[in-house]
Amino acid sequence: MIHRYRPGMTGLKKCLVAVGLSIWAPVSLSAYPEQTVLVYVHSPTCGACAQFDREVGAIYHKTEESALLPLQRISLEAWQDGQHDHSDCVAMPVSSTPTFVQIQDCQEIDRVTGYSDEALFWLALRRMVNRLAPASRNKGPAL
Repeated sequence: MIHRYRPGMTGLKKCLVAVGLSIWAPVSLSAYPEQTVLVYVHSPTCGACAQFDREVGAIYHKTEESALLPLQRISLEAWQDGQHDHSDCVAMPVSSTPTFVQIQDCQEIDRVTGYSDEALFWLALRRMVNRLAPASRNKGPAL
């Protein structure tokens, strides 16, 4: 299992994370290409963004998931002005924050708009990890 207990998680949140992660088979984190990014579109006036930054953003870089889906922060203003490298990669415009867009080989694979709590974020992230295309079909798990 990739996700580990995070301090401050209540019994219910730990249960949700354990149940949610048990739905998917464990995956080998080294089986995927490096051309993948998790774009985090944020705004300095967004309360949910501030909550994400406190609860997940501060530790995300320490997780195994960050090796597969490195978090790239882009402000909504910069996103809408096209001041990023992913203009040709997304399926739909981003109009609200926070929005998390999974991009692999310049194709949008998945998207989550909004943030309510860390347990739901980790569940969504597990779904994103499971949607990554294996680097080689002969290696790694079938998704």
